[in-house]
Amino acid sequence: MNVAKYFLLSVVVLLNLSSNAQTPRINFTLPGLYPEGLAYNPKNNLFYVSSETTGSIGTVDQLGIYRPFYQNATFKSSYGLKVDAKQNRLWACVSDATYSWFSDSTTYKKTGRLVAIDLGNGRKVADINLAKLYAGKHFLNDLTFDNAGNIYVTDSYSPVIYKVDAQGKASIFAQSDLFGGEDIGLNGIAYNPQGFLVVNNDSQGALYRVDIKDPKSIVKVNVDDLFPGADGMLFSNDSTLVLIQNKSVDKVHQLISPDGFKTAEVRMSTSSEDRFQQPSTGTTANGQLYVLNSKVNELSDPTKRPSKDFSIQLVEFKPAQ
Repeated sequence: MNVAKYFLLSVVVLLNLSSNAQTPRINFTLPGLYPEGLAYNPKNNLFYVSSETTGSIGTVDQLGIYRPFYQNATFKSSYGLKVDAKQNRLWACVSDATYSWFSDSTTYKKTGRLVAIDLGNGRKVADINLAKLYAGKHFLNDLTFDNAGNIYVTDSYSPVIYKVDAQGKASIFAQSDLFGGEDIGLNGIAYNPQGFLVVNNDSQGALYRVDIKDPKSIVKVNVDDLFPGADGMLFSNDSTLVLIQNKSVDKVHQLISPDGFKTAEVRMSTSSEDRFQQPSTGTTANGQLYVLNSKVNELSDPTKRPSKDFSIQLVEFKPAQ
């Protein structure tokens, strides 16, 4: 083989390796943490992660160094997280739904609290009991903000979406049998500035559009695909929704809609070579999309040893096949 042909073949091999390589990860270590929620604070360039097993909240820097941020003995498990940059607060969904190390009969499937922590001093500044608004089991899972400062929260064990207004008043925003599931019902939620929410149903794999001004107007998004194991979501822009899917699919999808998410189609997805590990929630940092590899599926398998390493992984989409 001559030098030119050898060089060309080498370039082709390198390109193939690069295209099939796993996307970069920020690896961090804390045995048994099993984080579920992920948020990013641009003011200090830190990620915040929750914990399904301990309820604690910690930070992860760009080098993968984990540091405790907030701990509370009454937190059994913490889930969805969102940074409110205007108020300099971190909001967290706190429940006792499945795998807490500290679960007890007074809290198991009964707790549903929305908690705010001051990002400056690390002190709790709000603690809102949403479980009292609806009789039944509770699992506060994810949250989103609208432009007026209202917060919307999903309950995976009760068929409701809660609302907390800018003054801290809590109410049931929307209720529907469409939100229920055999196990986990509603999971991810995202606000679109055009005036609606999109929520997903983990068990059904379906997406629903909920009008902000008329929350009884609940419409199933017409999309060819179903997404069992649908988890966190966020809008990239008014017409582009990012959806994270686990339950052995372990991919991130980009959905495009021409009509305000009455209909949608999957335009891009991540590659199987990225090897996501039970991805749960995502956030944008410095203009890039990152997803948390929660490994939470390990907690339902008694044969697995608890993981000590977790990661925040860069998302790179490829055209859907």
